Amino acid sequence: MKNATLKISFCLTAILALSSCKKEIAQTQKKQEYIQHFNATVAGKSVRIQNSLNKDRIQFNGSWTGVGMGNGTQLEMYTVRVTLPKEVLGRADESKLRFQIFDIQRKEYQINGDKLYEKDFSTHIYLQNSVGKSNDVIYTTSSLKKPFKIEITKYELPKGSLVPIVGGKLNGVLYNTKDLTDSILIHDGDFEVRF
Repeated sequence: MKNATLKISFCLTAILALSSCKKEIAQTQKKQEYIQHFNATVAGKSVRIQNSLNKDRIQFNGSWTGVGMGNGTQLEMYTVRVTLPKEVLGRADESKLRFQIFDIQRKEYQINGDKLYEKDFSTHIYLQNSVGKSNDVIYTTSSLKKPFKIEITKYELPKGSLVPIVGGKLNGVLYNTKDLTDSILIHDGDFEVRF
């Protein structure tokens, strides 16, 4: 009888120990969930977006592309997409902010070309209202104005990943492509995103 009681006690202890290990593993995995963010003041309004890699990625995400060159080398390009809430610019539709860094490195990029977003392999930034509608407006950099600054402060591969985490800062003015007197100021921007 003593042996049976001892065996039952041992089995219960083992089951409890195993279930607590599973809980600890699940809690550790939950704690390690990566949260990416985009914060900035856009047209005088504060924008704060956070999401995980598994949730709400439509509002804020990034993508990495390796571009093969003719000489056998590869350059890296990273694109960040942010959907701004309707209230930010007071429009009926959400606005889309997109910036792309070609040959990305940790450094400051000063962007001041015209319609650079029309080129596939370029460093550019633009904001588009009413995407796909007849009244859409695109704001971007201008060669006639001060450059928009994007500084890449973080570009690193997490352990076991081939896709980098990218972080940085952005400050500058984007101009209506049809009317340079119409502009949108973006300042105190910071972001961190993972593909």
